[in-house]
Amino acid sequence: MPLRCEAILMFNLADQLPGGDLILEALAITSSSQKSDCADVSTAASGMYSISVLARMSSLGGGGGGGGAVIGAESKVVNEVGLLVGEIVVGEMSALERAVVNSRNSFKKVELAQAAVNGAKVEGIDTNLAVMKELLLPIMKIVKLLLFFASWDDPLNSLVFCLATAYIICRGWIGHVFALLTLSIAIFMLLTRCCSQGMLDNELRVIAPTEMNTVEQLLAVQNAISQVEELVQDGNIVLFKLRAFLLAVSPQATERVALALVLVALILAFLPLKYVGLLMFLDVFTRYSPPRKASTERWTRRLREWWFSIPAAPVVLEIIKEDKKNR
Repeated sequence: MPLRCEAILMFNLADQLPGGDLILEALAITSSSQKSDCADVSTAASGMYSISVLARMSSLGGGGGGGGAVIGAESKVVNEVGLLVGEIVVGEMSALERAVVNSRNSFKKVELAQAAVNGAKVEGIDTNLAVMKELLLPIMKIVKLLLFFASWDDPLNSLVFCLATAYIICRGWIGHVFALLTLSIAIFMLLTRCCSQGMLDNELRVIAPTEMNTVEQLLAVQNAISQVEELVQDGNIVLFKLRAFLLAVSPQATERVALALVLVALILAFLPLKYVGLLMFLDVFTRYSPPRKASTERWTRRLREWWFSIPAAPVVLEIIKEDKKNR
């Protein structure tokens, strides 16, 4: 430890810096090494040796016999960690200095990145939605392509995609496909870094939406809140009907759901998982294929009518009256 404890106050907030834990770790190592050096000096005082004297003698080539072996060992330690004089390491940067320099460089990078992030922030709900839509454009294109295949508007392409995916599932190559996609993304990133570094424009160009006045913004916020409220209400209705299944509010519906769950349990117990995934994929993907389109629409109508016929228990809101004496 330094002679004055106030000397380490500058490291009080070091943990909040990038790499601050390394600074504190280096500080702890330095403190423990100084304690061990003090112990070594007190031990060496009885033998009339010190690290600095041994290092000086080794540099001059002095000493012989057993003393030379001791000097050689000590000089090896000095050459590895540098010459420690008080709190200063002569010959190279100490571990604490390296940690501080690395933290300073990391902090500069963080400052530059944070400035770029602050510059990317825009104001306004409509503007932020436009930016998000532009950022999610590649994912939206992939989703639209999958929906196009599932709609069977082009039967040939949909059939090829269905057969290829079914073959991959049967052979158990799903993990390999995801690994190939991940590898492709990594190769694309590396090629972009090597071949197009500094040539591509990193700016994201978004078409700004029409500006709205205060009243229009308030109406847009109110409309968004209403839509969120409707989604929450629909979610509550679904939970109410699931609760009705568990409590057998509608006995016939409960029996059908129980039989369906028993069938699903048997399939999961006796059928391999890849075939379960294959059946689920074929059922979902071929619903709107030409042979199944009419039956899918008919069964969807029957399922919707059955779902709407399931009752839900009413909600009773209890209002807790606060005691005026406790106010």
